[in-house]
Amino acid sequence: MKVKGVMAEQFLKPKQRNQVKVYVSEAVSETLRRRAQILLLYDEGRSTREVAQVVGLSPRRTRYWRRQFRLRGMEVFPPLQTDELHLHPGMSSVVEPPESLAEAVENNFALTGLDAALETSDVFLHTQELLLQDQATQQHIEHVRNLALTLFDKTQSFHGLRQEERRLLDVAVQLVNAEYFKNRKKNRSHASLRDWVATSEGKFISTKDPDTGLSIHEREMMAAVLGLLQGKRKGGGIGMLELSGPQQQAIQTLAAIVLVADSLDASYSQETIIKQVKPVSGNLWIVVDGPKASADALAAQKRTKKWEAIGYPRMKVMESSAAKSEFAKYPPLPHQLDEVGMQPDDSMAEAGRKAMLFHFAEMLSHEEGTRLGDDIEELHDMRVATRRMRAAFEIFGDAFDPKVLKPHLKGLRATGRALGSVRDLDVFMEKAGHYLESLPEEQRSGLDPLLDAWRAKREASRSEMLAHLDSPQYQAFIQNFNLFLHAFGAGVRPHLDEHPTPKLVREVAPVLIYTRFASVRAYDAILKNAPIEQLHALRIEFKKLRYAVEFFREVLGEESKEVIADLKRLQDHLGDLNDAEVATQILREFLDEWEPQQSALPINERRNPEGIVTYLAARHSERYRLMVSFQDIWAQFNRPEFRRNLALAISVL
Repeated sequence: MKVKGVMAEQFLKPKQRNQVKVYVSEAVSETLRRRAQILLLYDEGRSTREVAQVVGLSPRRTRYWRRQFRLRGMEVFPPLQTDELHLHPGMSSVVEPPESLAEAVENNFALTGLDAALETSDVFLHTQELLLQDQATQQHIEHVRNLALTLFDKTQSFHGLRQEERRLLDVAVQLVNAEYFKNRKKNRSHASLRDWVATSEGKFISTKDPDTGLSIHEREMMAAVLGLLQGKRKGGGIGMLELSGPQQQAIQTLAAIVLVADSLDASYSQETIIKQVKPVSGNLWIVVDGPKASADALAAQKRTKKWEAIGYPRMKVMESSAAKSEFAKYPPLPHQLDEVGMQPDDSMAEAGRKAMLFHFAEMLSHEEGTRLGDDIEELHDMRVATRRMRAAFEIFGDAFDPKVLKPHLKGLRATGRALGSVRDLDVFMEKAGHYLESLPEEQRSGLDPLLDAWRAKREASRSEMLAHLDSPQYQAFIQNFNLFLHAFGAGVRPHLDEHPTPKLVREVAPVLIYTRFASVRAYDAILKNAPIEQLHALRIEFKKLRYAVEFFREVLGEESKEVIADLKRLQDHLGDLNDAEVATQILREFLDEWEPQQSALPINERRNPEGIVTYLAARHSERYRLMVSFQDIWAQFNRPEFRRNLALAISVL
């Protein structure tokens, strides 16, 4: 039999059907008789709309009891001996909140032990919500709260919300599961939701902090969250409220988390748990586990659209066994390697992949130390690894399709910038510390204003760096780049056999190294009168030459060690010169900004700039010394022995 598109099924077993019929004929409570009638009508194959019309309840309420029966069977009914259960007429041990106050009065809907009549519908209904929720619903609410708060914490790097919003999420989960809200009219206004929140919040605030209610502003936000959850496209018109863009995004985020968390207990089993939240290849994977995890994951996946609509990465909700096979597609992150493993007969693409993997592993090995911040050398080494990888992109880039490398280079540059801003300040502060050690004790406080400003700036930069390392963009870069580095042949530029071109290390490396050597030697003609800007440009060319020799060191002759040592000595000299130049600029800018600030203070509170001015003079002196002495360093590089060592190192190819 088929009734209006609903295929009739054996909803009730024969024994259950007989028991339900007894309730229809003998139950004292009209509520119990109506509940039994709902089940019999569904057993006949009637649609939800038809059942609701016959029994005089809303479709939501009839669906609720059908779901409860599927989950709990005949436990939705108490024994018929109501006197033994101390039930008033019109009540059951599993209480169904009334559709209206009129229905409550008609059925004498009250709790044993309530001595006074409840005067208003709001107070009556909210008391019933809190005290009469059946155990299954309470367990569902508690489980969804845990799921929602876990999702909030695990996705912190995406939404950036604070503990204040986390508390709102806690309350929101309880409010949306309140029977009064479930039975709401869908066109309930923002004002009515806000008023309901104001009268209800005290019953749902965490017992750990029972005296702290929601502020007026928080009630506005909570009402907007409820508006979104009741199906309105803009949360009851959140765009019309006096809320900022970030506040509106917070509202949408909380609503999205509630939807997903609630669906993760669609089975009402309270057994599905969140095992892992992990950004993978641009998506956010929610891995769940439990006996009903597969069905709950499917239900939650259907409720992720609000999350994605905010602009967050796409959620992929998956049961753990299915996720395990998916994760297997992504290789584990590499550990620190002893060597690159390059061979003369490697293609430039394969050699480049090996070089990048080596320095990628080096970068990752220093990430934990960089996060801790106890040793500034950890940050230094991590930053150096990013620079080496960027250099590898330049050296080996022609072997790959530029479109394949572009997103990886973008992620690498962003990471380098985040690390660089902190590292630069470390260098400035370290050199200032060395300078202070050369001064008498009584003069060392002269740099305090400068060092205090640098420390504050460093803390801000460090916070930004940690935010980047925690960001989904960084995680996606790490995973995608790692996948690329382990995918042999991926992104390699094709070569036509009928037109042979050099593509092996032994064919390309000599030309590449000598080309970069030529770029450095070209500066010989201008160095006597070169301004500091040209010396800075020469430093960059030296860096390119040094990196090229270092990348191919494993396939070069033993002389490459002396070549690298000479290049490092010259590059360090130019690096110190560049640091001195940058430091003088920063110190001048600091004094220019500091002077007006001091002028705004009372005269007796102004500080003497002598210490900073003296330090500026010392850095100018260092800059001059390094510029003048560069000629001697250049002469060591430009000697015949260096060229001979370079030629011998390359000749083995």
